Amino acid sequence: MVITLVKMPDARRNCGPDDAIEPPVLCSDNPDTNMKEGDVIRGDGRRWNELRPLFMKRGIITKAQGSVYMEMGETKLIAAIYGPKEIIKREDFSLKGKVNCEFKYMPFSSRHYCELRPSFDEKIISKCIGEALEGVILLDKFPKAQIDITIQIIQDDGSGVSLAITAASIALVDAKIEMKDLVVGCTIRCLPDEKILVDPTIAEVYGPYGKDRTGTGLYMAILPSLSQITALKQYGKIQQSRTQDCIETCWESCLRLATGIKNILKSDFEDVP
Repeated sequence: MVITLVKMPDARRNCGPDDAIEPPVLCSDNPDTNMKEGDVIRGDGRRWNELRPLFMKRGIITKAQGSVYMEMGETKLIAAIYGPKEIIKREDFSLKGKVNCEFKYMPFSSRHYCELRPSFDEKIISKCIGEALEGVILLDKFPKAQIDITIQIIQDDGSGVSLAITAASIALVDAKIEMKDLVVGCTIRCLPDEKILVDPTIAEVYGPYGKDRTGTGLYMAILPSLSQITALKQYGKIQQSRTQDCIETCWESCLRLATGIKNILKSDFEDVP
């Protein structure tokens, strides 16, 4: 008697054709071969303090109160706002509204991430983004209400969390929800030779700089008009003597990014009849 083992399909996934190719196969194992330690010009041709090109389009999801599609280099994501809506089953009455944030990497977004269910990192990031925006939104105007923020990373090429914070803030603007200021985020990467890379790509995070795969750096979100920091997260070990330089570099990059975003929003609202 011959027993044939049949592999059952995963019901949680959308089954594609038998000859389909997984997205990571199309990626090179070393996509940034021209990047060398000590070079001022990075693998994509940028200077150490240069941001990647930015593209954004508001109102991409019609059923959401506010939404935006953003690209920064090869990092692409969608942020949507649902609400404010009444919380019916909430027992305690609150004069302030509630912010609920959900951050999610799509399974095909990166070769370094292919989880289908929400991971522990995604839950931590969701909490950080929610706390960064909770103090900026005027929640006093939405008693016993909830604002749902959904962020999906379509393609992750580095600096996804800081771009997600910025996209969520722009989606709130598109939903016409009052805030104290626009929230803008940026990420930096610290190199062993005391250079600081602004807006690092995934190759610069997992590439030849440093032996650890997690890297060393931080991301920060600020309120540019109020000159306040609403989120600051460090990953890896940074020497105390370099911490001030890292924060100042990230702060200046956030201000440059905020200027460009405000100009885009201003031109968009001027075109509205």
